[in-house]
Amino acid sequence: MTRVSPGTVCYAMYANPKSGNQGRVTRDGDFTAWDTHPGGGYVASDEPSDEILAAYLYHGHALAYCCAGAGLRLTDARPIIGPPDTWLRLPDRDYWS
Repeated sequence: MTRVSPGTVCYAMYANPKSGNQGRVTRDGDFTAWDTHPGGGYVASDEPSDEILAAYLYHGHALAYCCAGAGLRLTDARPIIGPPDTWLRLPDRDYWS
């Protein structure tokens, strides 16, 4: 993520069947948030208002939450509901960075 995020925002999500969705945000090459729970619906009362609104709007919709968190404004639902256009396998060096 640090390699592809300079000048932009990346939101990565891992769908963990045991503990739920886990996310990580990178802005301009720096990690700004980790161990997030996209679409989980829980926020603390002291969270910023935009985070509280996002948790409400995207509750149960983790992929839509990630897109919104990265600043994407999709023009249709196909990227969320599928099917995918292309599957890509990343080189091993890119999996955890």
